[in-house]
Amino acid sequence: VRIIKYFFFIFLSSSYSFAGVTGKVSGQILDTNTGEPLIGANVILQGTSLGAATDIDGYYHILNVPPGYYDLRVN
Repeated sequence: VRIIKYFFFIFLSSSYSFAGVTGKVSGQILDTNTGEPLIGANVILQGTSLGAATDIDGYYHILNVPPGYYDLRVN
C-alpha cells in the first residue's frame, strides 16, 4: 500500500510540472486616422494558432498564451 501511495504522489507531482504557465494578451485596436475602435478585426499571434476578434469597443483578449515573444497580425 505504501508503494502505491508513493507512486501516486510522484505521478501527480510530475503532471503539475508539465502543466506549464500560460498568460493572456489583450488590447484595443483603433483606426490610425480617426481613432475609432475597429469592430471585428482579427488579431493573430503569428507562428501560433491563437487569435481573437475585437469586440464592439475594439478590445481583444487571447487566452492560454505560452510564455515568449510574439508578433501580432491584425486584419
